[in-house]
Amino acid sequence: MQYKNKKNLNISILGAGSWGGTLACLLSKKGISVNLWTPNKEEYLAIKNTKTLTKPKKYKINKNIHITMDLKSVVDNSNILVIAVPTNAFKDVINKLKVLKIKKNVILLSATKGITTDDHKRPSKIMKEVLPNNPIAVLSGPNIALDVISNTPIISVIASKNIKAAKLLQEMFSSEYFRIYTNNDVIGVESAGALKNVIAIAAGISDGLGFSISTKAALISRGLIEIAKVTVKEGGKPKTLLSAAGIGDLIATCCSTNSRNYRVGYALAKGKKLETILKELGQVAEGVETVKSMVSLAKKYKLDLPIANSVYKVLVHGKNTKSVLKDLMNRPLIGHELDF
Repeated sequence: MQYKNKKNLNISILGAGSWGGTLACLLSKKGISVNLWTPNKEEYLAIKNTKTLTKPKKYKINKNIHITMDLKSVVDNSNILVIAVPTNAFKDVINKLKVLKIKKNVILLSATKGITTDDHKRPSKIMKEVLPNNPIAVLSGPNIALDVISNTPIISVIASKNIKAAKLLQEMFSSEYFRIYTNNDVIGVESAGALKNVIAIAAGISDGLGFSISTKAALISRGLIEIAKVTVKEGGKPKTLLSAAGIGDLIATCCSTNSRNYRVGYALAKGKKLETILKELGQVAEGVETVKSMVSLAKKYKLDLPIANSVYKVLVHGKNTKSVLKDLMNRPLIGHELDF
C-alpha cells in the first residue's frame, strides 16, 4: 500500500454525529477536504442548508466539508473511510461497504467505541470478518468531542497491525491541538475504549449521589481492573491500559460532565428514568448497551466484575442506585487487590 501524494487522498467520514462531525472539522481546519456521510435525510438537509453542525455544539463548517447521503459515491471515490456510527449500527454499515464492492486498498478507521449487544463483537473484529482484505485501524483515547472541537490540547491513539496505515493516519489526524500516538494492540485499545463507558456510568452515579473524589478514585481504580480482566481475556496487552487509550480515556470519561455516559449515571442517581434520560440526551451513550456485553463476556470467561454487574442491575433491572451501592460495598472481602 503506497500513498505518496497525501494531498490527493480522498477521506470520508461515515456518521455525522458528535464524533464524526468533530473529526470532519478537525481535518477541514488542516485544509483537508472531507466527505461527511449521513443516512438521515433530516440531518443531511439541516447541515446542507445551514452549513452548521449542531453536535457536540453549533459549529459553522467551512468549504472543505461536503455533506452527502450518497454512500456509493463515497465508497467509489475514497482512499480512507472513517466509521463513526453507533456500535449497534456498525455491522450494517460494514456490510453495506461489502455490497458496494469497496476497493481492497481503502483504509478503514473505526472511531466507534463499543461492543455489539447481540454477538459481543468489537468494531475491528467486524471489519476483519466482513472485509478481511482492507487495512484496518481504530481511533481511541481521552477524546470528549466537545473538547476536541474547542481546540484544547488533546492526545489520542491510532492502533493498527498495518504500520504504514497507522503512520499515514497519524500524520493525517495530528494537528496543533490533537496529537496522535500509534499502537499495534488493536484489541487492547479498542476494549479499553468500549468498557470504560460502563465505569463512567458508575462514576456519574457516584457524583449524583453526592460522594467524594475518594469514591470516584475507588471506582476508577477498581474499574480499570475490571476492564483489564476482560481485555486480557480478549487478547489485549495489559500495558495498553496504561496508555492514553486506557487509563487516560477512563479518567476523561469518568470526570467530564460533557461525557454522555457520565451524564446518564448522574441523572439515574437523581432519580430519573433511563428512557427519559436517553431521550433528553438525544445521542447514544454507548455504555448503556456495552454493559450487557461486558457482563456476558464476564460470564464467558468466568470473571468477577462487581462494578459492571452493579451498573447492569441499575440499567437493565431498574434497581435503586443506593441499594446497589450498599450491596457493592458489602461484598465478601477478597484476598488480593489485583485479583487477575
